[in-house]
Amino acid sequence: MKQLLYIAPVIIDFEKLNGVSKKILNQYKVFSKSYNVTLLSYGPDCLYYLNNDFFETIPLNQANRRLKMYSFINEKLSVNNYNFIYSRYHLCDLLFVNTLRILGRKAIKMVVEIPTYPYKKELLKSHNGFVRYFMDSSSNFLLRFFVGRIVTYSQDDKIYGIKAINTMNGIIYENVIPVQKKQFSSKEIHLISVSMTVICHGYDRLIEGINSYYKLGGDVNIIYHLVGEGEEIKKYKDLVLKYGIEKHVLFYGFKTSDDLDVLYEKADIAINSLAIHRIGLQTESTIKSKEYAAKGLPMVSSYTVDAFSSQDNSKYVYQISADETPVNINELIEFYKKMYENADHNITEEIRLASEKRCDMSVTLNGIIEYFNTAV
Repeated sequence: MKQLLYIAPVIIDFEKLNGVSKKILNQYKVFSKSYNVTLLSYGPDCLYYLNNDFFETIPLNQANRRLKMYSFINEKLSVNNYNFIYSRYHLCDLLFVNTLRILGRKAIKMVVEIPTYPYKKELLKSHNGFVRYFMDSSSNFLLRFFVGRIVTYSQDDKIYGIKAINTMNGIIYENVIPVQKKQFSSKEIHLISVSMTVICHGYDRLIEGINSYYKLGGDVNIIYHLVGEGEEIKKYKDLVLKYGIEKHVLFYGFKTSDDLDVLYEKADIAINSLAIHRIGLQTESTIKSKEYAAKGLPMVSSYTVDAFSSQDNSKYVYQISADETPVNINELIEFYKKMYENADHNITEEIRLASEKRCDMSVTLNGIIEYFNTAV
């Protein structure tokens, strides 16, 4: 079986797996059906080195996590023969380029995945980000000498002069239990979002919309289950307290497994990102939208959801404007009615089946595997 080295500079906490960590482990699992895969990633305070049943933790010994990874690759892994290298992008610098150069001596093909592109606007929001962007932009032109393809969730044909493989984030559908068929209620609607919160998620737009709805005399009980932690949570909690809508917005922190499934069972509609325009994006391929679709939930989003075809987007997604206006709860209620009122079919099953054929991970990784398997 051919050898694949997967370099994933992402912290994987097995006690508290988030969406990105699950994605890395799922990619490892799917790639392992075709190749003998070695995965190198970060632990909370170490490096993780996985290959089949072999699992090793490599202590950092007070070293910088990223420098430790480069050092381990250059000193320990560069002596091995790999047919293919797959690396998740964590910005470029000369150390990264040199690591690819060293590995390139032993590998036939090398692919780099850029999870979010473009990323300039998001990086330049901080001084540290400016420094990182300068280092990246000063060296990423060198990638073309070692990298055969860039994997992107954007529509770009080339990035840094390298041909792109266009795909989307995927999940393993058999790992996700769909919710039970929903019953229509004219009095109560349950919403859910599940993610580590960052500015582009824009859940404040929904909170503002809920506040406006009740200020104008709204009488449907809207309950928003906000699951997750992250940098935006304090802002969201402050807004909820300011508006006095604590009974309509419930915070749960991080949840997983059975606890999360219980919350999903309550939900009628899922909330995708509502503000990617804040970081200069017009499209995005979120992991959470795939999980929502696999659960069988319709969505609210500020952009077209790639889990669905354009035709299915018009059926299963309430797409709001890509700006700062609050979510219109009256329109959301009408969307809910369209989904569930007088439905003589199972919307949950429809949504899951419509999305599975597009974004099960066996489908989303197919273009990468085809590239690896094509003769040089």
